[in-house]
Amino acid sequence: MKILFRKWKWRPGFSEEQLRLHQRVQDAVNVWVEQKGYTKPLPSLESLAADIGVPPDQLSIYIRTHARKSVLGWRKTLRIQEARQLLLDYPDVPIAVIGEMVGIDDKTNFRRQFEQLVGMTPRAWREKRLRRA
Repeated sequence: MKILFRKWKWRPGFSEEQLRLHQRVQDAVNVWVEQKGYTKPLPSLESLAADIGVPPDQLSIYIRTHARKSVLGWRKTLRIQEARQLLLDYPDVPIAVIGEMVGIDDKTNFRRQFEQLVGMTPRAWREKRLRRA
């Protein structure tokens, strides 16, 4: 999966300390995404930030600045992107199992989140994409 954030460039008004902190958050987030940390069932911003290894407020600022979403909304997007790939890679795996693989244990919740972001249910999306192939 590609890294979702552009490199941070120096801009007037930021201190060296702010730039170092921002770079530390960026590096930690990129490693976490590469390791697919978003598939862990972490219930809150605090637990998610602890898993990434950065302060919750700094994580929130970073994600809002770069992804233009809340931290939990950003994580949901990562999970659904991963689910879309898994639905195609493993056409015989049940939808509920795909949801569990991306960290959403409740089948109904997975279906709702998927439909909210993609505009159709996981089953319908999978069938449509597999027919094209």
